[in-house]
Amino acid sequence: MTNDLKNIRSSSHFLLVFLFSFFSFASSCFIASAQVFDSISSSFHKRPVLTGGFATKSTFINGFRSPIFTARAGLDFNHSVRVGAGVSWLKLSPYKKGYDNSPFYLDKSFMDSSITYTVHPALNFLYVNVFFEYIYFNSRKWQFSVPLQLGAGNTKYKYNFNGVNITERRHWVLLYEPAVSGQYRIIRWFGVGLDVGMRIMFVTNKAIGTKFDSPMYDIKAIIYWGELYHAVFPEKNK
Repeated sequence: MTNDLKNIRSSSHFLLVFLFSFFSFASSCFIASAQVFDSISSSFHKRPVLTGGFATKSTFINGFRSPIFTARAGLDFNHSVRVGAGVSWLKLSPYKKGYDNSPFYLDKSFMDSSITYTVHPALNFLYVNVFFEYIYFNSRKWQFSVPLQLGAGNTKYKYNFNGVNITERRHWVLLYEPAVSGQYRIIRWFGVGLDVGMRIMFVTNKAIGTKFDSPMYDIKAIIYWGELYHAVFPEKNK
């Protein structure tokens, strides 16, 4: 596939997700009311339970699809409010010879003892985050929430030469990720969901010169492990 075709497809995805994001943020503004704050306040008086998980979000860097992996853990208050922390990082595809791999890989050549070497510094994007999620609608089949995430970390290019890891253009970053999330429970222990939002860079790495602001989305399959356990071992539920 040519780079032009990749750019066209990425741009189409970008526009589609941007439209979803626009309507999602409109929803989140609508639910911001005094009643919401009262609900959040009362939830924190309930005994919390542990929550956590692993997710893959589709985002874009310079118009190219760039999956972000996230692992997180936190507390769930009354199935209405979730708070916690996690870590997120960019998942790169392998370097492909004969293709333009920028901005994810660079082609760098230098001389060492009269020998020319070529290396391919890889883009690293890693950040820790804290999150807050308010569930504003919860029924037997449907759930809608507003997850908000604030992250801090760094971006850099990194490569290995003669067994030594070398880092270039490193700089810290600060970002904000508002979103809207929806889930539909198909059967008792299995459902599907869609998260739509935006990555907004408050502080970015000017030395890299790559655009990290991006719509983001996650189409996911959901297994409700507690319900699955009770479905497999009904006698334990009794």
